[in-house]
Amino acid sequence: MTSSSISLKDVDVFDASDVDALASTEVQPVDALASQFTQRVVVIGSGPVGMRFVKELLKRHPLANIQLFGNEPFQPYNRVQLSALLAGEVSRDDIDLSLPTADTHPNFEYIIATVKAVDTEQKTLVDANGTSHSYDRLVFATGARAHVPNIPGVEQSGVYTFRNLKDTEFLYARVASARHVVVVGGGLLGLEAARALSRLNTKVTLVQQASRLMNRQLDDRAAEMLQDQVEALGIRVITCSGVRAIHSAQYGVPGRSSVIGVTTYYGEDIECDTVVLCAGIKPNIELAREAKLKVANGIVVNDDLQTSDSSVYAIGECCEHQGATYGLVNPGLEQAAVAADVIAGGFSKYLGSLTVSRLKVVGQKVYSMGDVTELVRRPFQTVVCYEDSRLGIYRKFVFFKGKLIGALAFGDWPELNRVQEAFKQGRTVYPWQLITFRLTGRLWVNEQAEEIIKWPFETVVCQCNNVTQGELTHQLASGCQSVADLSMETGAGSVCGSCKPLLGQLVEQYSGDTAEREKESGWLPVLFGSVMAVLLALMMVFQPESQVANSVQQQTWFEHIWNDGFWKQVTGFSLLGLTFIGLIMSLRKRFGWHWMGQFSHWRTLHTVLGMVCVALLIFHTGFHLGANLNLLLMVNFLAVIALGSMAGGVVALSHALPSSIAMTFRKLWTWLHILVTWPLPALLSIHILSVYYF
Repeated sequence: MTSSSISLKDVDVFDASDVDALASTEVQPVDALASQFTQRVVVIGSGPVGMRFVKELLKRHPLANIQLFGNEPFQPYNRVQLSALLAGEVSRDDIDLSLPTADTHPNFEYIIATVKAVDTEQKTLVDANGTSHSYDRLVFATGARAHVPNIPGVEQSGVYTFRNLKDTEFLYARVASARHVVVVGGGLLGLEAARALSRLNTKVTLVQQASRLMNRQLDDRAAEMLQDQVEALGIRVITCSGVRAIHSAQYGVPGRSSVIGVTTYYGEDIECDTVVLCAGIKPNIELAREAKLKVANGIVVNDDLQTSDSSVYAIGECCEHQGATYGLVNPGLEQAAVAADVIAGGFSKYLGSLTVSRLKVVGQKVYSMGDVTELVRRPFQTVVCYEDSRLGIYRKFVFFKGKLIGALAFGDWPELNRVQEAFKQGRTVYPWQLITFRLTGRLWVNEQAEEIIKWPFETVVCQCNNVTQGELTHQLASGCQSVADLSMETGAGSVCGSCKPLLGQLVEQYSGDTAEREKESGWLPVLFGSVMAVLLALMMVFQPESQVANSVQQQTWFEHIWNDGFWKQVTGFSLLGLTFIGLIMSLRKRFGWHWMGQFSHWRTLHTVLGMVCVALLIFHTGFHLGANLNLLLMVNFLAVIALGSMAGGVVALSHALPSSIAMTFRKLWTWLHILVTWPLPALLSIHILSVYYF
């Protein structure tokens, strides 16, 4: 490959979307900024991690002298979206990463060239064209390459890897003519490749050596559910096996052969014309080894991400920190931010990354963090699971001494961000939360009870690009007014898009009371029912008890109802039935019973039900509060009604209240309403038993 330098002013695909607001803030004169940072920084590797390092360093020093080397003849691109590109879901332009602009960062240069050698003593490097470049600080962001297993026949035509844009282009052209593709490897990349390659009804077989798909992220049950999803796409899955040999035959050109089939470990012969290897990755450490830097599985770094040479740094998949290498993008993005701060003169330290995976596999959301697979049995360790086969949901928590150390989910998980924050902070989870989880699949009864705007600044909202709540809030304060603005400035939501609903909530919550809030659906009947229920409850308490007439001829219609045995049973059992219905309805949100209809309709009916129950209570008792257990039952019933009415009133008027007050009181009254409802079934049972037995 020849070396070529791209002049920023000649490339029309660049834009300023990746320039942080700090870069354009006129706080200091340009000369002062230039004098602060005079080192020449060279970055080898233009993938997402290398690009993040450049962006982070330019945030701190917009005039920094940076050379970025990429060894592919393309503008830097987002490797995470290659499977979407192969599937035809995004275009080539959609995956491009924006380079810094010349007007804001005139000392940045992007060079397409393979770096062939590094001389750490002279602080120089030589590219493929023989050109020498000097540096003060050198950053390895060389990533990793596809692992090619030692399989007989692997060198034949028709065998591909799937790691970079060139591989994707080859496979994109190949899939149109391929009849049967065998994908080797059942990890994320293999699954996404299999899905993408099946888009033109090409027959696809996936061979996984482990006993289950995504064996490092999923347990047996989640992997089983994932395999069902994969097979539903028409992809055959073979586990506990592998490819023992790849067979080929001559096809016209002398000395050239092409794939005709494979043989698995268990002797099954599969006819195919294409083999795609997705069997893991190997860090690119050869250049560092030749430069006499310390290497093991990766390029060894300290907490400053410095290699054995203090002027050289390593970040991303190529580096090894405290014996760990990471095959995920997010740890590399964290390392890029730390290295940029250290080189800029900061005091950041890299202490390792938590293994958090938020993936979308064959169209299905999969989440995994911490220790969830191949668990070692030990005291004080608890594993709890929840599954709803109807909704296709499976969730699992692992606790050690009460603290969350691992979590796994297959399917939608609305409270994921709160779970991730609890995992990262090592928060204690209490027994009643475990009971809630076993019943509902959630640790928190209301997954939206805590506003995103109140999350800690360091909480990660966009996992793909490692964008925190603090960064997003800063951009909102700098003038961003929409999800599109936030995505443009921070990259949040630009990869998988799963965090876009959170971005929308943050935009709405940040606008606060200055923006007109939408009224709750059915707010007026809820308000009317709540007020009427409270008024009837007050009548029940303060209205004098009805007296029994001296003779039957003097009985009023009201006494004929509350003091007549037949009507007393009618009102009593009607009240019991409506109470039972109300208790069932209260479980609608806890268990996600969508068969009850829209939540707003349920809430309105629930409010009207409470009002009717108080009216029946008046007809049943004649304003008599009773004594002993009957009095206790009456007090409990009226407390349920009163607190429910308060909750309903706050809900109905939330559009007219300050958001913080509305959220606080809505949560308070709802929880109190639920709390006082618990004794009601027991007290009703005792009342009925006492009436009919005694």
